[in-house]
Amino acid sequence: MRPLYPLSVYPRTLLATTIALALSSAAMAQEVAPDTANENDYIEEITVTAQMREQSVMDVPVTMDVIGSEFLERTNIMELDELSRILPNVQIQEQAVSLPSFNIRGVTDDVSSVSATPRISVYQDGFDISKKTVASVALYDIARVEVLKGPQPTLFGVAAANGAVSIHSNLPTFEQEGKVQVGYNSEQGQELEFMYNQPINDNHSFRIAGLYREMDGIVENNACSADSYYGNANMYNHLGEEVPCNSEDLQGVSVQALRATWLASYDKLEIIARAAMEYNDQPGIAFKSGSIAPNGGDTSPFTDAEFSLGSELGIERTLQAYDLTINYDFNQMLSLHADAYYKDVEVSEGFDADGSALRIQDAYFDNDATLKGASMRLVYDSGDKLAAFVGASITQDDSILPYYVMVDPFVRGTFDAVKAQLEATSNIPLNQNIATNASLEEIEALRAMLVSQLFNADGSPISNPALPPIFIQGPFIFEAELDIASYVAEISYFVTDDINVTAGVRYIDETRYTRNTFTTADGAFTFDAERDFDDTLPRFAVSYDVNNNWNLYANYAKGRRSPVVDANAGGVNVTKPEIVDSYDLGVKYQSANFLFSGAIFTYEYSDYQQSFTDAETLQSITVTVGDSTMSGIEGMATYNYSDTLTLTASLGFLDAEFANDTADGSPFEYGGNKFRLAPEVSGAININKVFNMNNFDIDVNWLTSFQSEVFFESSNYPGLSQDTYSLTDVSVKLLQDNSKFAYEFYVNNLFDKEFLIDAGNTGGGLGIPTFVRGMPRIAGVRVYYAF
Repeated sequence: MRPLYPLSVYPRTLLATTIALALSSAAMAQEVAPDTANENDYIEEITVTAQMREQSVMDVPVTMDVIGSEFLERTNIMELDELSRILPNVQIQEQAVSLPSFNIRGVTDDVSSVSATPRISVYQDGFDISKKTVASVALYDIARVEVLKGPQPTLFGVAAANGAVSIHSNLPTFEQEGKVQVGYNSEQGQELEFMYNQPINDNHSFRIAGLYREMDGIVENNACSADSYYGNANMYNHLGEEVPCNSEDLQGVSVQALRATWLASYDKLEIIARAAMEYNDQPGIAFKSGSIAPNGGDTSPFTDAEFSLGSELGIERTLQAYDLTINYDFNQMLSLHADAYYKDVEVSEGFDADGSALRIQDAYFDNDATLKGASMRLVYDSGDKLAAFVGASITQDDSILPYYVMVDPFVRGTFDAVKAQLEATSNIPLNQNIATNASLEEIEALRAMLVSQLFNADGSPISNPALPPIFIQGPFIFEAELDIASYVAEISYFVTDDINVTAGVRYIDETRYTRNTFTTADGAFTFDAERDFDDTLPRFAVSYDVNNNWNLYANYAKGRRSPVVDANAGGVNVTKPEIVDSYDLGVKYQSANFLFSGAIFTYEYSDYQQSFTDAETLQSITVTVGDSTMSGIEGMATYNYSDTLTLTASLGFLDAEFANDTADGSPFEYGGNKFRLAPEVSGAININKVFNMNNFDIDVNWLTSFQSEVFFESSNYPGLSQDTYSLTDVSVKLLQDNSKFAYEFYVNNLFDKEFLIDAGNTGGGLGIPTFVRGMPRIAGVRVYYAF
């Protein structure tokens, strides 16, 4: 029997329906167990550290999903965005390592501002990596991933206003072991993953793991072909220099990662030291225009593109991380935890904002940041009734983000003039950030008139030899220095043998400094501002052990997204802190071969923060838009029918809409709109079956995920959504008894479903949205060697 490591989740429809489903399923499992279950069919206990100490997931009064290493390997999950295939009410959009989007229960965290705090915490091995340019990390040699739903103020710090993703890599063991995995796929993708663990002596051990993945772009870029609008003409970089024509394909994969871990373990002392590096040289994102077709092509996001940015098109990121953890046990009940970390990230990216060969707007930026911090926590666990911890932490985040915008002055000037005239005469906004009642047909007709003015009668792009071919706007430099200190305390107490009460609080004291520099024809202008903030965030939970199989819980938590400080020519703008009050009712059940967990929840938001990108400077601007309420149900069940058959299913329902009025009672422009990346229904079915044939095991894995329609912009702008769709992955793995080798054949997106992972983007702010396609069907093979 292979260990299950399911995703512990929590449903949502009506709580009564949820519990009834659990009862009926559990009853079925208990009836079957005496006949079909044996000691090899049991679901192994899942241990987590969400409450800063090791506990069974059944004992944690928090709605959380837990995905173990075996499940990650079985479903070939190597990137964070693939997690959302199997987690209800979780959407992770990772079209590039420079700006991933995390959405938990309908609330997205994708702001690109260096001065804004994320809504969702991302932790790796206990250290905060929530910053956008750091949060996208490759998954290799992973022990488990914990996804906590709702605010986690005492558990995961200031960024966990709406949830947390906590990644745990494998620690060194005191056994010599290793593995190598190589693979190749139909998109010329290559991969190599390895791990080697070596004990040094009775107290010291060392582990090193690495990953290499490269895959060509799935969207062909025809910018330098003989049939393109500009042929093989030279291109221009962000400094205005001519460079040779270059047309690398788009939407590919590039990862080179290495992590070394040292463990020193004594009777009372444990020391863990890590050093890690990840390098990405990723092809450009396929932000393809839905309005301007390549020469001789079409506007479908699933066909060839024609981008003219040249060799700067793409993303290069270097991420270095170093951390140290010290655990000391004073006795069996009292322990001390201390840690410190340092991270350095350098990102450069060039992207075609208009998604066409015309230089209406291209962009390039560098984002350099250093993150460092330390924490200390004292943990008490009586092993019986009382458990508690107190702690303190400090973090520093220093970032600089210079943006360059490149335009053809004649094309862009014509574009802006015609667009303004069409919007004035039609009263239809083309900017995707403005909600409109216009139909998609009316909008597309307006865009067609706009685009027609950018081409001559013979189909060639307009030009003016009297003007330079390139005009550089900027650099627009955005800088931020964030210093945050926090103090936390939490206590859990069994008031009876079956009822546990948890209460905690975190106090936050932060200083936020921003400096914005805008370079124009009249010179460079700098504006800065500094503000101090503090707040107190509580958490309460009650859990009831009905019996050895059942646990019911309820919790309340207050989440907070920090104010955003922005300095411009018009003065200093400071948003209000975004506050969320979260309420969860949950149920968990576990028997010998069946696991179920579910929850019903409600969020109440006040002073919700909405971000959009300024079309001229690409500055991320955050404003307070009002109040909102959302609710839902989510759940998952896992059933070990036998030692060769495992079934896992998840389902989530979500009602996430903006309130009709703002806090002051005035009508809200987005009132009644669906939140971005918030499907009403999402779920997955996973079937794992092992066939025993002579001396071979044939391991077959089937995963189907589905989601209902999602909007890509909070304005719910017409045409910027993805209809309901499902994806299916299948793999077949061959293992021979007593062999160190295994062989696998897999197909992702088995039915070659065409779907979008994003729409709108910066081009949508200009009035001509761009679209990013999802991965097509990809078949591949892998060979495994373990020793």
